[in-house]
Amino acid sequence: MDASEARVLEIGDLSYIKEAFPDRTTLLWTGRRPPWYWVNRTPSVLIDRADYSDCTPANFVRGLRDAAAGRYDVIVAYLPLYSPWHPRNGLRSLAGDPLHPWSSLTRVLGIAWLRLIKPPVPLVVVDLNDYLGIRRPSIFLLDKADVVFKRELPADRWQVLAGTAHPALPTLRIRSDRRWQRRLEKMRPISLPAPRVDIPSLAGGSFPEKTADIFFSGNTTTNSWVRRTGIVALKELAARGIKVDIPDRTLPRNDFYRRMSQAWLAWSPAGFGWDCYRTGEAAQCLTVPVVNHPTVERHRPLLQGQHLIQYDVEGDGLARAVQSALADKERLKQMAFAARDHVNEHLTLRAMARHIIETGLSFRKSK
Repeated sequence: MDASEARVLEIGDLSYIKEAFPDRTTLLWTGRRPPWYWVNRTPSVLIDRADYSDCTPANFVRGLRDAAAGRYDVIVAYLPLYSPWHPRNGLRSLAGDPLHPWSSLTRVLGIAWLRLIKPPVPLVVVDLNDYLGIRRPSIFLLDKADVVFKRELPADRWQVLAGTAHPALPTLRIRSDRRWQRRLEKMRPISLPAPRVDIPSLAGGSFPEKTADIFFSGNTTTNSWVRRTGIVALKELAARGIKVDIPDRTLPRNDFYRRMSQAWLAWSPAGFGWDCYRTGEAAQCLTVPVVNHPTVERHRPLLQGQHLIQYDVEGDGLARAVQSALADKERLKQMAFAARDHVNEHLTLRAMARHIIETGLSFRKSK
C-alpha cells in the first residue's frame, strides 16, 4: 500500500500527517491549545475546527474501535514532553480553550490512554522535541509502539534514559537488560520537516545573485553555547573582510528567505536541539548550510562536502570552514543545487509523513 492510500489515525499535539495527507487522516488533538492557535510555524495546511477532533475519552475509544474494525491502517502518536497530568497541561489547556472545558481538560490525557490498550494496527510513535531524553511517564510507549522515531536521537541511544530510567548514565546492568535493548532497537532517527520556501526571486530555479558571503539571523545570547561562541567568530570574519549579513532585528519570513538566498553560505548552528529548520530552508534558498558536526543520528542527512559544510566547534573551526568554502564559489553553486534537490525529495513535510506511514505499514503483517 502506498502512503497516500493509507488511512491514518493521528493522535497528539502536532498535525504533520493531517497536513500532508488531509483526506486520509483523522486527527485527535491532545495539545494544550487548539491546532489553529499556533503561530510560531507556518503549516502547509491550516487545521480548521472541522478538520480535527479533541482527544476526549469518547473520541479516543471511537478511534480505536474504528482501527480494530479495519478503518485505519496505521496509528501515529506524538510523544509528549511532559506527563499528561502535569499542571501546565490541564490548566494551560483550559486557558487556551475556555469555551470547551471538558475537552480542554481531557484531551491532554490522550497519549496516556494508549497505556490501557493493545493497538489493533501498527503504532508509530514520533518524538520531535528538542529534548535528548525520554521522560519516565512516556517510557511505556517504547513497549506499545512498533517503531519510535526520535528527532534528537543521541549517537549512544542509551543516553535517552539518562535522568529517567537511571539517575545518571545508564549502567551495564541496564545495558545488558534484553527488555531495554528491545526498546531501543525500535528507535529510528527522523528529521524536522523543512518548511516550504516560496519566494519570487527563486521562481524558475535560477541561481540567485549573491551579495553576501554568509548569512545568519537568530537568537545567540540565550540559546545554545555553539551559537554564543560562533557569533563571535562570524564578527571576527567580518572584520577580516568577509561579507557577513547579520540582521539587527527579526525579519519577516519572506525577507528572511530573500536575504538568506543572497548569501553563498548560511550559518545553521545547533539550537536547543542539533536539528534545525534553518538547514532545510537554506537549501531551498540555494544557499549552502554551515553546521557544527552532528551530535545525533540523522535521517536522510545532507552530507558534508556534497550538500553542506560541517565544522569543528573548537578553536577557529567555524572561521576555517567558512574561508575554505568561499575559496571555490563554483563548487558552492553545485552544492546548493544538490542540497535543494535532496531536501525537496527527502526532507519536506510530505516526504517525512510518507516515510513515517510506510514504516508503520511494514509492521502490518505482525498484527
